[in-house]
Amino acid sequence: MKPGRPWAEGPLLPPGWRPDREEPRDNSGDHDWVVVNPAGGVRLADGTTVALRPLGPGDGKILSAGFDRLSDRSRYRRFLSPVPRLTSSMLDFLTSVDGINHRAWGALIDEPAGPVGAGVIRWVRSRTDPAVADMAVTVIDDYQGRGLGALLQDVAIVDAFACGIERFEGIVLGENIASRRMLARGGARLRSEGDGMMAFTLELRPRMDRLRGSPISIVVATQNRRAELTA
Repeated sequence: MKPGRPWAEGPLLPPGWRPDREEPRDNSGDHDWVVVNPAGGVRLADGTTVALRPLGPGDGKILSAGFDRLSDRSRYRRFLSPVPRLTSSMLDFLTSVDGINHRAWGALIDEPAGPVGAGVIRWVRSRTDPAVADMAVTVIDDYQGRGLGALLQDVAIVDAFACGIERFEGIVLGENIASRRMLARGGARLRSEGDGMMAFTLELRPRMDRLRGSPISIVVATQNRRAELTA
């Protein structure tokens, strides 16, 4: 890193990339999806209908099936290291949602062979600051580029804010342009961590002010009530 340049260059960053030239944020509140019904049905811009719902300890099969459909590159981008298989310890963690400090939402899509978990977003509350949570999103390759990640991000913002979370934090690969754009549209700030990694900070309140009372906030509230009644 050179003096006067508080950003790093690396093999995973686009040539000439600078954090102060990140993609412009889109805080307009516009979206490319339509809520079909408050029971979790949402139609993406390309006509694909997804069912949104909280995930629980019994959803291990959905997570495993979704992982099997991730390319090696998508697995690397999600876990920041090569992950050839989903181990039992990893699956135990991913399904250890407690509804308070660790929550996850899935986007299910009906395919001819049955429903598939096309995307998952989760947040885990920080042990040092209860108002901060780590957030990560995964969309399987067949459904990337359709706006599903941005939809799940808004779902997580509404869900986490209701649980007292004020800020999301996390790490993303600098080469992951799609994730960077998704985060920037939500209002996140990104900074280089070196070695091709970028840290993000996403204050929830500004985005939540635009989502409050929106159809997606109704979906989140409805699905959470359904999950509580089922439990």
